[in-house]
Amino acid sequence: MDIFRIFMSLIMSFVMLISNGITALLPADAPEAKSEAELTEMADIFDKHELNDVIYVVSGLSKDEYTAVQSLQGLVSRDKASIFINYGHSSSAELAEFAKKGCILLYTDENGAKWNLESLVTRFAEYINNNSYVLYTSVDVTEQINMAFNYTTVYGCLAVPEAVEDTVKSLGMTKAYDLTEKEITVSDQRAFYEEHKDEFRKDSLVHLYAEGSGLRDFAVQQKIFITFAKDEDYVARAFREELLTDLEPASPVLGWCQYEVKFTEAVSAFGHYVIPSDHSFNMSILNTLDYGTTDLGSEAQAPELDPDKHYIAIVYSDGDNAQWISNGYREFYTWQSCGLDTPVTWTFAPLMDEFSPVAVKNASENRGSCSFITGPSGAGYARISKMSADELAAFSDMTAATMLRTGMTTVTLLDEPLSLPGFVFENKLSYFARYDNINGGILQIDPERYEGGKGKVFFVDDKPFVSVRLSLWHPSGNASEVTTEWLDEQAAVVNSFSADINSISGYSVINVHPWTVGPDDLAYFVSQLDSDIEVISADELISAVTKNVPHETAKP
Repeated sequence: MDIFRIFMSLIMSFVMLISNGITALLPADAPEAKSEAELTEMADIFDKHELNDVIYVVSGLSKDEYTAVQSLQGLVSRDKASIFINYGHSSSAELAEFAKKGCILLYTDENGAKWNLESLVTRFAEYINNNSYVLYTSVDVTEQINMAFNYTTVYGCLAVPEAVEDTVKSLGMTKAYDLTEKEITVSDQRAFYEEHKDEFRKDSLVHLYAEGSGLRDFAVQQKIFITFAKDEDYVARAFREELLTDLEPASPVLGWCQYEVKFTEAVSAFGHYVIPSDHSFNMSILNTLDYGTTDLGSEAQAPELDPDKHYIAIVYSDGDNAQWISNGYREFYTWQSCGLDTPVTWTFAPLMDEFSPVAVKNASENRGSCSFITGPSGAGYARISKMSADELAAFSDMTAATMLRTGMTTVTLLDEPLSLPGFVFENKLSYFARYDNINGGILQIDPERYEGGKGKVFFVDDKPFVSVRLSLWHPSGNASEVTTEWLDEQAAVVNSFSADINSISGYSVINVHPWTVGPDDLAYFVSQLDSDIEVISADELISAVTKNVPHETAKP
């Protein structure tokens, strides 16, 4: 029976993907835009929980202990978020924010000892259903740890790896479920999901491998199902596609994957989007911080232009990566320390205030001359070329909603659209252009390290969507191989661009790849630009192109 069900599931997934691929190529007029009131309501995805007056700060534990505490952290945060695990990274800044909110930070118990698994379980025993636990083999086995945390979500029991079972047994806890007796298969996951599917959210999914050490507390708090499928495991992929089918339109998939393009294409084919966040920590407590509305917009107007200058927008990419932003956003702050007033534009995940409002607040307060546009591709990482009309309508609605809340007006879209007929891609862009709060976009076009569009502009509904013309992305993929000679070569290319404020030839978007080109490299690159090259923000570039360039699709 299981074999037949798996076979039929694979057939249905194949048929659905073929169908989605066909419908993604069929243009359809974008529906009427949602009202501002509808967008405002739409942007709130996850449940809001209270923050406790006392925060228990945990540090110095083993990986097994930390993981058990994570399940407790998620359970407790359903009532009042109380546990903060200090992983390092940006923890000091986050703890300072809790202190500013008036919280008492407790680093030790009444005996002066650091909090550990034993003392925390004792302190928060009331939140563990029937003083019970679910036992699993190891934090290093993806199927075991994911299933254990799904048990925690449904049954309210503590998820305990074998390595620390003796600790909880010494506290008199009862083993309610034992996952160590057999290998957890896709059939086991499917059976559990089918039995309890109504107890999990239908507007989000966590896709997480064992080494992804974040997110699980958030999954327990928000009651999100956790799974993971390797790309070569077609049976697991079929189950993942069943889960994606069950989700409401335009739902976020949190976590990460093996192969970026395959995964994002698969998620996009079902109308959803990815939030890279496999190492996003303490989200169950960070999301309780409330600063009101944090405006990341710039209110940019078209600058006064010099006809003898070429105008570029430098865009630092990968702002869809929630863990990059929440774990210090190091490149952003390092750039600020360079002391330059060059108006660099940073991509930023507009859903960050659903996970870590303090990260949004800190970025906004320290922006200096920088500005923000959405990370690719709007609300989250998606490839709109794979979406049907209905799916794209829902995703662009969510993008407009998150941009309205954060004040950002320029959307970044990452895709491989050039294989599509031009009118099909322009039709897809119209779903974003229909919104008054979206002024235009930056296109990062694969497969050529985001510069596949070669600077081409697509005008849709009189709004420009400008593709990256040059990408500062070292071909080696290795930051250590970035040299001043290579940066000189890239600067020379930009210095050769012509001045023409009445043509797209006079404007360029320069992408910066954060994993190879650091802030110091960028500072050097900027120093090598000629005086007839002027850097403006992406918002300003969109405004200038709208005002001065003929509203027709063109390339430099």
